[in-house]
Amino acid sequence: MRYIWFLFLLTFQLSCGGAPLSVEQQARAMQAVLRQAEDAYYNKHQSILSDAAYDALQKKYQQLIVEYPELATEQSVGALPNALSSVQHSVPVLSLDKVYSDREMVTYLQKTGSNLTYCIEPKIDGLTIVLRYSQGLLIQALTRGDGTSGEDVTQAIIASGAVPLVLEHAPLQLTIRGELFLPIPAFDELNLRRRAEGQDPLKNPRNVASGTLQLADHAEIRRRGLAFQSFELVACDQMPATHTASLDLLRKIGLPVVDSTTVSSDQVLSVVAELNTRRADLSYMTDGLVIKVDDLAVCARLGATAHHPRSAVARKYEETSMETRLLAVEWSQGASGKWTPIAQFEPIEMHGATIQRATLHSEEHLRAMDLKIGDWINVIRAGGTIPEITGNLPERRTGQETEISQPGN
Repeated sequence: MRYIWFLFLLTFQLSCGGAPLSVEQQARAMQAVLRQAEDAYYNKHQSILSDAAYDALQKKYQQLIVEYPELATEQSVGALPNALSSVQHSVPVLSLDKVYSDREMVTYLQKTGSNLTYCIEPKIDGLTIVLRYSQGLLIQALTRGDGTSGEDVTQAIIASGAVPLVLEHAPLQLTIRGELFLPIPAFDELNLRRRAEGQDPLKNPRNVASGTLQLADHAEIRRRGLAFQSFELVACDQMPATHTASLDLLRKIGLPVVDSTTVSSDQVLSVVAELNTRRADLSYMTDGLVIKVDDLAVCARLGATAHHPRSAVARKYEETSMETRLLAVEWSQGASGKWTPIAQFEPIEMHGATIQRATLHSEEHLRAMDLKIGDWINVIRAGGTIPEITGNLPERRTGQETEISQPGN
């Protein structure tokens, strides 16, 4: 009887399915690395993964939980604001959905509707700030935070000189969103000054802009030369009918406004291609373009998911990857005792340089990517400079691949 009962339980467990232990471990590692990357980016003003590597890992995680939904966990978008200065947004600040190809762009255009007008704008690589004006006076500046509430950075924004404190002929109540960033010339000047003072140069303009808002020295905030460009009118006494008209209104009352090109739906792909060629001429860092429906009534009808509006999308710059074969993984131990994996692969030529090594973030990152010695891997040079592995090609495995040894072995 016990034997029959045991067989019944075993059959029941097998029929219920469930993720294998190795898959569960990989999912947990993915979740941990994604959370670490988000915490570093939003809260510590650091980038431990490039956008391309982060997006590749997130896409792989989403594919995994489609097959094993029981492994999914709730993850907030963005940073948790400082509880001592947290203020709730009047309208949630959502993220943007992303596309990486013309084919995906066409799919987006088909979903939003036919014969529409769109606005195409640079996706400035800075941090989103929400500004509130009352009777033409700036009364509050908030970071994006977790999208529901943000950190009050009004004093730092005032100190920066990046936005006007008083607007002429403005609506009585006005809420806008825009991007705060450090222009490339200002970033270069800051690093020249740091070198002259015996300090290490800073690496990333976006992280510097975010970190500058946390400084207590208001004179230093002003000196760094932060800039701001408005990209959305959220609310005012009488809303215009289109996004184009909204930007015109903001420009007329004295706010700096993002460059926006208004086109018909059949022009979107060609204008996106043209604007992509001008990326190097911009005075600030960008990581793509934003394409949004111009008619605000259509935007309201399309609505939004919990994550992004359906009326706008980010056309990301896709880093060109190359395939090569993973030969070995070495472990480097830092002063803190942390082990960092360094991948060695068959040499490839990228952007005029021969590369054959790439540093991974951590042992957890290695597990998340499910790498084995002998794997075919995709490698990019993030930002055209830093070698980075964005994934492997498990379909090319032959069965001869071997597990990677643990640190210290």
